[in-house]
Amino acid sequence: MAQNLQVKYCGNHSLQDLRYTVNSRADYLGFVFSSVSKRCVSPEQVAEWLEEVSPKKGQKLVGLFVNSTAEDIQVVVDQVPLDIIQCHGSETPEQVHEISVVTGLPVWKAIHHDETALARMRDYEGKAVGFVVDCKVKGQWGGTGKSFDWTVVPEYTAEARRQGVPCFIAGGVRPGNVAELLRYNPGGVDVSSGIERDGVKHEEEISRLEERMNVDEAELS
Repeated sequence: MAQNLQVKYCGNHSLQDLRYTVNSRADYLGFVFSSVSKRCVSPEQVAEWLEEVSPKKGQKLVGLFVNSTAEDIQVVVDQVPLDIIQCHGSETPEQVHEISVVTGLPVWKAIHHDETALARMRDYEGKAVGFVVDCKVKGQWGGTGKSFDWTVVPEYTAEARRQGVPCFIAGGVRPGNVAELLRYNPGGVDVSSGIERDGVKHEEEISRLEERMNVDEAELS
């Protein structure tokens, strides 16, 4: 695994999910606070789980929202000790800035891959402090398990590096294909369904993914 590769496990939607991901090498633990997702959780649930399981030192909590107002996001922030807000909808640069100002938290913006994606990343410069590039699926905001053409990953990584912010690649990343993705040297990977069995996080799938990333590092060194 490349030493600077950051890992985010998103869509934690049970106490057991959280136990598995906290005990992984994840840098970021994600929760979806949007009813458009089958992995939607309530702030009350997450607060309760965090009383049982404490993230390891250095692990950060990411709250994913889809077209939520700054005020609605603040309601969640008041209950859950989030470190980062992830806007995964059609939020404008101005809305992203407002969310950051109201909550006092850094905001990442999800960009759905298409021919305009790089230009849209530039639109958020100075507003978003990180990006998640996801596969574009009609009628869906994310969590589809579908991947995009990873040959363009270096372009996204270069733009994020120019802005001085992290960039995670999401969409269909799983143990069977993560080595292919790592050939394009992403700065980070964002995995949800790829570490699940029957819709729940699975310890063996997490281990398989991390073993594959470790093997890839050994091959590249």
